[in-house]
Amino acid sequence: MEIFAVQNQEYPDGWFYWFQHYHLETGELLRYDDAHDDDDLSWHHRHVRFGEDTQIGFHGLAAHVNRFLNEIATMADTENTHE
Repeated sequence: MEIFAVQNQEYPDGWFYWFQHYHLETGELLRYDDAHDDDDLSWHHRHVRFGEDTQIGFHGLAAHVNRFLNEIATMADTENTHE
């Protein structure tokens, strides 16, 4: 897992960030970023390897990191229920 954020007033909400989680065994990828303004998704968006990229709301950096970590925890819980 990688969490990166730096204050940068040239980006929306004053942050340039990316958060990424890669599962070595399943190849599942989860990434939140504002690296570019996507025509369909706007600035803040979520990438997944097995599914569609989606726009996500941004309500501050701490809340965004928390949402990302909760999504990883949910992925792990779902994975453990299939064993």
